[in-house]
Amino acid sequence: MDKVNVGTDVNQVQITSLSHILGQQQVVQLLKVSIDSHFQNRAKNQDSVFGPVALVGPSGCGKTITAKAIHCELANLNLVETNGEFLNNSQELVSILVSADENTTLFIDEAQAINTKNQHILLTAISERKLYLPRTKSTRVPQAIPLAPFTLLLATTHEFQLQDALRNRMRIQCRFDYYPLESLIEIIRQRTTALGWNVESKEVLRTIAERSKQTPRLAVNRNLQMAWNVCSSQERNTITMTDVYEAFRLLQIDSIGLDPLEQAYLKELAKQGSLKLNVIASKIGLPSRTISSVIEPYLLRADLIQKQGVDRLITGKGMEHIQQTQTRSEGI
Repeated sequence: MDKVNVGTDVNQVQITSLSHILGQQQVVQLLKVSIDSHFQNRAKNQDSVFGPVALVGPSGCGKTITAKAIHCELANLNLVETNGEFLNNSQELVSILVSADENTTLFIDEAQAINTKNQHILLTAISERKLYLPRTKSTRVPQAIPLAPFTLLLATTHEFQLQDALRNRMRIQCRFDYYPLESLIEIIRQRTTALGWNVESKEVLRTIAERSKQTPRLAVNRNLQMAWNVCSSQERNTITMTDVYEAFRLLQIDSIGLDPLEQAYLKELAKQGSLKLNVIASKIGLPSRTISSVIEPYLLRADLIQKQGVDRLITGKGMEHIQQTQTRSEGI
C-alpha cells in the first residue's frame, strides 16, 4: 500500500491556477477574460502585454495568492516578488527593471509604500518602456534605457497612497473584499484535502471559519494551522472539535474570532458604554494609533462598536457578546 504524504504546514500548498481561487468570483472572471484575450492576441502575432494589474483590498484576502496564480496562468518563467518599502531604494528598483524581460512577472506587494520618486520611475517604465538616467557632466540630456515588456502586478491595501497617474495606468483593477462564511468553509476544506488532513465533521470547518473575521489568512494560517498542531501533537491525523476548541483556548480567540486585545478593548468599553480613544489606549496600554488602525476596524465592521465624534460607544451587539463570554469559564 502506498504511503500517504501528509503535510505539516498550511503554506505547503501552492495555488497554481485561477480556478483554485475561491470566494472572489468577480476578480477571477475579470482575470480569466483578460488572460484569454492576451493569449488570443499573441496567437494572431499581435503585440500584447498583459496588464499592468492592480490588486486592491484588505490584508489577508488573497491578493498575493492571486498574483502567483496570474504568474502561473501566463506561464512566465521568472517571478520577482518584492514589496514597496524595499523599492524605496532607487538602485534596487532600477536593477529589477533593467533585469526584467518579457518572461518576467514583477509582483510588488504593499505598493503604497513606494515613495513618490520611485512611483514616477515605475510609471515611466510601464507607460514608455524606458528608464531615464539622470544627466551627468558628459551628457546634456537624460539617457533612456529601453525596457522589456514585463508583466507588472501591484498589490495595495491603501490605493489612495499611489499617485493618480500610476493608479490610473493600471489596465486591470481587481477589488478584493471580505469573504462570506460558506466561501471560507470551502477554502479550509480545500486546504485540508490538499494537505491530507482529515476532519471529524463539517462542524470543524465551520467553527474554524466562524472565528476568522471573514479573512482567509486568519482562517488558514492561524486557526487551521493551530488546530492541526494540537491534533498532530497527539500523533493523530484527524482534526476533531476537541482539537479546535483547544486551539482557540491556546490562541485566546473567542467565539466570534476576537483576539485578546480586541476582547480587552470591548471589556473596557462595556464598563462605561462610552469612552474616548485616548482613555481606552491608556487603559489597555497601547498607542492610540495602534488601536484605531489595528483593533477598531473589525469591531466597527462587525457592528460591535460605533464612533461618535471622539467617543467610542459599545453597541447592543457588542454588549451582548461581552455578557455571553463572561458566562463561559474559558471565554471561548
